[in-house]
Amino acid sequence: MQIKTGLLAGKSCIDFQLNKVNTTMSNDMDVEQATAPMTTTTIEVKAVPVAVIEVKPTAATAPATAPAPAPAKTTNGDNICKAAEQPKPQPVAAIATLATIAEQVQPTNAAVEATTNKGNNDKSNMDPALINFKVLYVLTQLCGLTMIVLVGTWIGQHFGGLGGTDNPKQEFNWHPLCMTIGFIYLYGNSILVYRGFRTTRKKTLKLTHAGIHLAAFVLTVIALKTVFDSHNLNDPPIPNMYSLHSWLGLSAVLIFCLQYVAGFMAFLVPGMRETYKIALMPLHVYFGLFGFVLAIASAVMGLTEKAIFSLGATYSTLPAAGVLTNIIGVLYVIFGALVVYLATEPSYKRKPLPEDTALLTGAANE
Repeated sequence: MQIKTGLLAGKSCIDFQLNKVNTTMSNDMDVEQATAPMTTTTIEVKAVPVAVIEVKPTAATAPATAPAPAPAKTTNGDNICKAAEQPKPQPVAAIATLATIAEQVQPTNAAVEATTNKGNNDKSNMDPALINFKVLYVLTQLCGLTMIVLVGTWIGQHFGGLGGTDNPKQEFNWHPLCMTIGFIYLYGNSILVYRGFRTTRKKTLKLTHAGIHLAAFVLTVIALKTVFDSHNLNDPPIPNMYSLHSWLGLSAVLIFCLQYVAGFMAFLVPGMRETYKIALMPLHVYFGLFGFVLAIASAVMGLTEKAIFSLGATYSTLPAAGVLTNIIGVLYVIFGALVVYLATEPSYKRKPLPEDTALLTGAANE
């Protein structure tokens, strides 16, 4: 009987509390509607991926409730009402901040630029003009290396090899070998370095260009010394600088030296005005190619001169040494033609990199 009485009392208490809450909420809503002004709010919603994290309820997250005033007398019904008033813990959803989600989801500008550059590089690699350039560039290198090997064979098998000042004839053989390596092969590759290594930084290419030219100059000096020694130490001495080969050859060497000094002062030594660099560049390119072509012509004349002086009348019968001499001369011409074509074809021109512009304008302090 007591249990039944307690249940009835608890039910009555619950009904009373519910009616009280409903009455209060209804009055509050009427007051808010009467006093609140009519406003229209426009909310712009952007579709942004969000991460929903489910957080387990804890004592800290449970909403606090105001304690009910303690009745004078506690009954079973009152205990049931208090138990009904206490809210049950509910799971809470925490949403990450918009900035954090944007940083995690949206790609960065660097990634976008890297993807764009990669796509541009892929298109550049598929350019038919660059494919042709690579084929011709490899062919040029093979022609140049073959030319050097044949000159070494020509000297070793038909003219007694290399020697020193005690044997002027063999000392002379250093002249065609050093000239072929330095004044033809290295000279040509120094011209092509800007187009052969188009993805390398401009400053690095400048230093490489100057370094290859310096190596070619050293070999050219050795070649000139040996040819003058072979003439002066011969018994009887041979006159110097009387042939067309010697005139054109020395002219090519002088142009090469002037080119090196002017290019070094203008493009490597800091302080030169930009207007002077721009004005000097076409002349530097033209006389560089002109000196190279002059070196090729002088080398072909030198081969013919050597064959006539050494083989004499037998040259007309095409002996092995004569045939090899002609083949080397043809390789000289092919190598020179390929170098000039690769250096002057507009579609093969190296495209400037971003750091190249900064280097030319002096904005970057490299």
